[in-house]
Amino acid sequence: MRDTTQNTATHSGAGVKAATADGMERLAKSAHSGIDAASNAAHPAIDRIASGAHSAVGSADDLATHAADALDNASIKGEQLVASGSSYMREHPLLTLGLAVTTGYLLSRLLASPR
Repeated sequence: MRDTTQNTATHSGAGVKAATADGMERLAKSAHSGIDAASNAAHPAIDRIASGAHSAVGSADDLATHAADALDNASIKGEQLVASGSSYMREHPLLTLGLAVTTGYLLSRLLASPR
């Protein structure tokens, strides 16, 4: 009887191991299937996000280039204005001096506190 009990226990143990292995295999297949489904669902969203990011970076680059060009143009215009003003002052020193004195007098009158 002892042999029969050991045999039954041995067969039961092998059955449990086989059932456990089957269950683990089904669980692994199910997990892989779920991961594949999630991956397939995520790809379009990730592609849209990446496309939007590329577009935003391209727009920011265009804007930065445009701003840099505008600053360069403004700097050139400012330099031209200073140069033309300097040459005008050299050509007409008395007029420049008269305008400076008149402007100073008017500003002092405007900014003076009333008494």
